[in-house]
Amino acid sequence: MPRRGVALWCAAAGVALALTLPKPGLCFLGWVAPGVLVYHAARAATWRSAAVLGLLFGSAFVATALHWVFLTCRFAGMPLAASLVAWGALTAVLAFNWGVFAALGRAALGGLPDAARPWAWAVLWAALEHASSRWTPRFELDFLSYTQWRHPALVQLGALAGPHALGFLVMAVNAALAGAFERRTRAAFAGALFAAGAVLFAAGSGLMELAGRPPTFRPGAAAVILQPNVDQYRKWDERFAGDIRDTFERLLAAPVPAGALVVWPESALPGWLDDPENAAWMADRARAARAPMVVGAVADWRGKNHNAAVLVNTQGEAAGLYAKRRLVPFGEFVPLRGLLQPFIGILAELGDFDAGDAEQALWATPLGTAAVTLCYEAMFPRLTLADAARGARVFLNLTNDGWYKDTWAPAQHFEVNVFRAVESRSYVVRSANTGISGVVDPWGVILASAPAMTQGRLDVVLPAEDPFPRRSPYARSGDWFGLACLAVAGALAAFGLRRRA
Repeated sequence: MPRRGVALWCAAAGVALALTLPKPGLCFLGWVAPGVLVYHAARAATWRSAAVLGLLFGSAFVATALHWVFLTCRFAGMPLAASLVAWGALTAVLAFNWGVFAALGRAALGGLPDAARPWAWAVLWAALEHASSRWTPRFELDFLSYTQWRHPALVQLGALAGPHALGFLVMAVNAALAGAFERRTRAAFAGALFAAGAVLFAAGSGLMELAGRPPTFRPGAAAVILQPNVDQYRKWDERFAGDIRDTFERLLAAPVPAGALVVWPESALPGWLDDPENAAWMADRARAARAPMVVGAVADWRGKNHNAAVLVNTQGEAAGLYAKRRLVPFGEFVPLRGLLQPFIGILAELGDFDAGDAEQALWATPLGTAAVTLCYEAMFPRLTLADAARGARVFLNLTNDGWYKDTWAPAQHFEVNVFRAVESRSYVVRSANTGISGVVDPWGVILASAPAMTQGRLDVVLPAEDPFPRRSPYARSGDWFGLACLAVAGALAAFGLRRRA
């Protein structure tokens, strides 16, 4: 077992890494915090001790970053013990990567030259990110690229190489600094300088990309984004259905610009889409506004229950339906419902939804060819990758973050859309029940946003021209960087473990 002091250092570094994310936003800590783990894992007596350190680091990171999971459970009326179990279970799942990372690094990378070792650690981490991003359900907030959300020049790297490339650079710098501190050799110091140079090169390239962003554009269609700020814990109470409808009618009272698309949040209707009263009311809103609308709703479609988005045309007719592909455990289905129902409060009242097809039709909208992501689907890069490759110019992210109130969650959830916009070189139009709503352009620039826990409407005009008609290299070629790192990491691990045997 690792010494207590070493364990405390690793746990503290995990907490520090969590502080890089919104809301704290101390992004500079991302360049040093994982290095504490790398330093101590490389010096651990055994790979098992390194694994323990990785689990401590990962647990501290996840528990801090996602402390709002515990708060959300309490908001929902779950007992204290059940809330702690839910928070702890998610922490354990996401901490696992860090344990594997530390153990494999200690077991397989020790014999490499000092100059090569930082890059091997970085390859290993990027490979684990790529591999684990294929697991579902999973809350993918542990990408190291997210630690640099304040730095748009660095975020541009995602358009070329996807979500793992920036995380690769962040880990390379951390490992290089750890190696220089541990070994103090000329090669180790040279490795640190080279890693810093790679980051500067990426930042310079990103600045050039941002410099090419047009300062003005020819106006095109407008996105009208509704943020009703409906209390989540009244949302499904039929006593408040009239108040919810009144809220939307007030938001739509001002004229809707000609040729606009109106975007409502996830599960916006006060009840099911199949309810004749809801369907008629929604149709009346579209006809009155003389504009197509994308409305979040729960629907019985083809004999299955879906969390969905429906495209309503100007005649008030449903012209398309998107069914959510990635469902949230305990939000849209309850695993082991019979066993857990007494312990999960209001969550037990939720119905079990069915997942939609992996590939669904894109929509022709006034904003251009559009794809939909609902709620935490924005966390999955491969969903936007696939839809961008099929021609989506705009991603409509409909969400209901009312569960989380004014915790860190709405800010964390909003910022991932910046990365999805850059990776695909598409626009993201986001409507969130309680915020944060907004529009992100293909360079990751936030054109407009509405703060969390406020009510309002955003009218945002998008450019008429498509600046990236072929989307990004990442969208065209797929996650080549993640696959390459996975292959190299496998070779390094096999070589290292054979050498030790």
